[in-house]
Amino acid sequence: MITVAGQKRLLSDLVASIKADPLTPWHKGYDCYLLKLNGNIYATMPDLIMALANYVMGEKDLDSVHLARYRGNGPTLKSAMSLAPLARAKVNANDVVAINALMTTGGVGNGISDKSAHTTDPETGFPKSGLVTVSEFYVSGKDGRRATKRTEGQTTSYYYSKSHVANTYEYARLV
Repeated sequence: MITVAGQKRLLSDLVASIKADPLTPWHKGYDCYLLKLNGNIYATMPDLIMALANYVMGEKDLDSVHLARYRGNGPTLKSAMSLAPLARAKVNANDVVAINALMTTGGVGNGISDKSAHTTDPETGFPKSGLVTVSEFYVSGKDGRRATKRTEGQTTSYYYSKSHVANTYEYARLV
């Protein structure tokens, strides 16, 4: 998470905010640089944008090999940072009540079952750090979709995967 104006913000929330801002065109390296800035504190959103712009300026004159090394690994394609946020009312129609119950109570029941530890951070798609707790839930049975609960400090967020083929997930952040 990155703190902006005293508020801790999820990386996926910052991606969505920057992409929605007509005055700040999205740069393809921003997601990589947000990962590098993870944990930092900024007084204002323009200060964060300036930090991202400074990284972009560092790309000048880099060939493709050096650019890839400079950016580092970006989030996985099926992580919350890469996928658009998903309104909870837009999940599979059979799951709406279950997802609302999970996001209200944080526990099993009402179509949510089998809470278990999960090793992947849904924000990035990488293995979770020790500062993050992640739990997986079955939605509408073991053959159904998946929900993931992520807690970092005092911030809890939820994610939805419309499929679970070959033990793979999509981590669309629920809003």
